[in-house]
Amino acid sequence: MFIYYLKSAIRSLLVNKKFTIINILGFSFALSVSLAISIFLIHEFSYDRYHKNADQIVRIIDTKNNSSEIDYRVKDIILENFPEFKDACLVFKNPWPTNLTINNKAVSSNEIMSVDNHFFRFFSLKFIEGNPSQPFANQNSVILTKSTAQKLFGNTKVIGKEILFERKNLLRINGIVEDFPENSSIKAGIFVNAENDDFKFAFTCTNSDDVSTHRHPFRIYALLNEHSDPENVKNKLNADINILAPYLEEVDFLPLKDIYLHDNTIGSNTEKGNPQLLTLSTIIAGIILILAIVNYINLTLAQFNEKNKIIGIRKSYGASTKNLLFHYFIEAIIMAFISYLLSIFIVWICSPLYSSVFNYQFSIDLILDLKIQFYLLASILFLGFLSGLGPSIALAKANPSSNFRKEKNISISRNILVVFQFAVSIALIVSVLVIKTQISFVKHRDPGFNKSQLLLVNMPYLSKGSKTKAITYANELRKLPLFENVSLTNGVPGKVNFTMGSGIENDDNNISVPTLIVDTNFLSTFQIKIINGRKPLPSDFGKVCLINEAFYKHFKFNSLDNKRFDNYIDGGLKIIAVVNDFQYGSLHNRIAPTCIILGENSNYYQLNLRIATNSIQPAIKRVKEKWNEILSDYPLSYQFYDDWFDTMYEKEERLANTILLFTLIAIGISCFGILGLAIFSAERRTKEIGVRKTNGAKNYEIISMLTKDFLKRVVIAFVIACPIAWYAMNKWLENFAYRTELSWWIFALAGVIAMGVALFTVSFQSWRAATRNPVESLRYE
Repeated sequence: MFIYYLKSAIRSLLVNKKFTIINILGFSFALSVSLAISIFLIHEFSYDRYHKNADQIVRIIDTKNNSSEIDYRVKDIILENFPEFKDACLVFKNPWPTNLTINNKAVSSNEIMSVDNHFFRFFSLKFIEGNPSQPFANQNSVILTKSTAQKLFGNTKVIGKEILFERKNLLRINGIVEDFPENSSIKAGIFVNAENDDFKFAFTCTNSDDVSTHRHPFRIYALLNEHSDPENVKNKLNADINILAPYLEEVDFLPLKDIYLHDNTIGSNTEKGNPQLLTLSTIIAGIILILAIVNYINLTLAQFNEKNKIIGIRKSYGASTKNLLFHYFIEAIIMAFISYLLSIFIVWICSPLYSSVFNYQFSIDLILDLKIQFYLLASILFLGFLSGLGPSIALAKANPSSNFRKEKNISISRNILVVFQFAVSIALIVSVLVIKTQISFVKHRDPGFNKSQLLLVNMPYLSKGSKTKAITYANELRKLPLFENVSLTNGVPGKVNFTMGSGIENDDNNISVPTLIVDTNFLSTFQIKIINGRKPLPSDFGKVCLINEAFYKHFKFNSLDNKRFDNYIDGGLKIIAVVNDFQYGSLHNRIAPTCIILGENSNYYQLNLRIATNSIQPAIKRVKEKWNEILSDYPLSYQFYDDWFDTMYEKEERLANTILLFTLIAIGISCFGILGLAIFSAERRTKEIGVRKTNGAKNYEIISMLTKDFLKRVVIAFVIACPIAWYAMNKWLENFAYRTELSWWIFALAGVIAMGVALFTVSFQSWRAATRNPVESLRYE
């Protein structure tokens, strides 16, 4: 019996080839999108879940400053005083290139991570060689990943070999571990011992060698006991917060499994995902599947009259409603299965495009993964069931003797579904236009300093004995007329390395503020203006600081008299000037109170060069030449501020590109449906068109008759989509402190695009029908 239904369904699909092809194409593209998104989602949600104790590991957060940077001493305090913690470890990923000497050959690496022995018990890193129970034999031990050992030495048999760190610390290799997997937010290649004071990577504004007075911004991961509730432990910590003074005033926990997608803290140096992209991709995949289902339902109902005749014949031969329902379900599932096979081929062909959009490498192995295919096949059955449900019931229960009223109701249903398709398409078009407009707005907004002709050179991590190299390099470039200004800094607009306590007399407003350490050329290099106060002098090093307008307003200053800034040094620094607000990060957040400290012989990590007009190429050439003379042991890395600030909105760019791609697919699927309806409409009205042509109707009149109904539906869809899109985009724009207006032209343009697409889709078929010889349609009348 099943074979009969199968043959009958296949025969029915072959009889209506045009509609079958349209439906299969719509389903295929919809399923290809779902397959690609499923692969991406499975990968993104798998981050950090492979660790043995992933459910019990949390990162400690400084709530007051929304920071992951915690002083290393906090680890021992919580382990000694709170039995709810089973273990804790220190992690610091060095963000600067570091000089290594191996076999008398200098190399540079930015894969240095300072950790303690506890780190290897936390994270599931398999030891290839070495002692897992005591990874670091002493403070001068170092552990490499397999790929790093291969890269630096050419093989993994390196136990006992030595690496000279920054020409100062001779480290002996004590272990080799497997590389971190792709779905790990924590990645490094070289592990040094955090118990060594040289690897505590302190931040300080002084020349003091007393490590206990320095700030050590580690990330502390804690392992809770199996039966400890994180919320209760956090509340207990905050109730006894004095134990953690002066390092913390309030704490929070960020679960390890949430770090990749939900870490918005300052100072986090782990890989981050884009939860907005995941949510949006999931929603769009659902929408596109619904559009494909709507197409199938619309085109099936469009053939109501013809199918109703067939149903009448089958019923007259004794077919029951159950038999008819089963027939149409089989028909829908066959189409869905064919579409499933095509969708795999489409994803494979389009894998470079999907890889670019999702920034994740798609491969045939991933596409054919059994878990993914199981979910997809289950979706096929559900999709076939859902697609066939409405038409099956409508057709199977139809009474051939009451066609007129039934067809009228079905016509209304078709119109509603077409309006829905175009409303979705218009809303997606509006979304793309708004996101693109917002990205353009933030990129071109005045950042408070002059980005033009400004070059950032990233300086390497230099040990105390090598710091003078950075100053020598800067001084050599200052001598050249190619550079109008040169400034060494620790932190720059766009990248603030650390925060410091404000310590102002109004305790209610006290906060930790982003802090830059700069030389006296900073203001002139960035062309930042002093609004109130005086310029800093070379004699001010280590004694004074400047603040921005946001700082001045936050603390409600009336003047700068007797105002000081607490930089963890007794007495703090005298505030001598207020400068204009400048952008120190993306415009998702408002410009916050910021402090600029004059620091002598500081750890400078950025060199900022104001290049003379029309001198970019020769200036870059001299930057390279001088680097090779003075800092040849390190790789040169530079970037123009214009380009760098543009990269701050890469997530939004990816979001816009993703929506654009899926909008095009959604519009394409909608067009398949409209094309099918246009074909059906033209074929159904063939005789009417012939009569009108015989009576003198012009071609444009026939085309207008066939297209006006579709255009009316687009107008209705536009009216419905605009308020929905306005609300959704207004909510999205709330992610930005500085945002564009939702202008009327965005919605008008979306409507025009939708109207144009609809016209383009139906016009060709309407033109064919209008230019057809009326004799062909009336020859048998």
